[in-house]
Amino acid sequence: MPAELRPATTRACALALALALAGCETFTAAPHAPAVAAPAPVAAPAPAPVEPPLAEPKPDLATPADLVARRLLGFHEHLLQIGPAELAANINLLDGEVTQTSSAAAPDVVLDLALALAQQHGPGDLARASGLLEAITQAQSSEMQPWQPMARLLAGQIADQRRLEDQLEQSAAQRRDTQRAIQQLTEKLEALKAIERSMNKRSAGAAKPAPAGEAH
Repeated sequence: MPAELRPATTRACALALALALAGCETFTAAPHAPAVAAPAPVAAPAPAPVEPPLAEPKPDLATPADLVARRLLGFHEHLLQIGPAELAANINLLDGEVTQTSSAAAPDVVLDLALALAQQHGPGDLARASGLLEAITQAQSSEMQPWQPMARLLAGQIADQRRLEDQLEQSAAQRRDTQRAIQQLTEKLEALKAIERSMNKRSAGAAKPAPAGEAH
């Protein structure tokens, strides 16, 4: 090859080699894909509220003593709603049942009569009711046990009421005695005043000078 052609040939080869390398880089380099944003997390729907199962009604586990209390409270409400005449009629009816059966009277009748007597609250009614309840509270039979709690409660209330009435009666008696004593002292004082007035009149009459014509 002539010497004058070597530089041009060398430059051409270098240029061809550079183009080939550039083409390889272009071919092998993958274009960068644009970044894709991650989807926002979707909130899970709230679970639907679960209704609690309906509670089954509990069976009535009332004891015999509870049933007695309910019955007596119901009769008490009945007594509060009636007048004196109907109350007296109820007492007469219950008293007849207790008198017919004597000591073997049914405890429900005895409790009703004691409660009615305490409601009427006439002379001797509380003492009668207390005696009726004592037959139940002091009983030893198992049949009377359900009736005894309410009988003891009613007996305690009647006893408290009797004590209060006794205290009021004692206070009233003391007031009467005090008034009687005051009246007696007043009468004695008036009698002393009358005696004093009488003595003053006599003293004034004795001290009065005699008329001038009567002196000798």
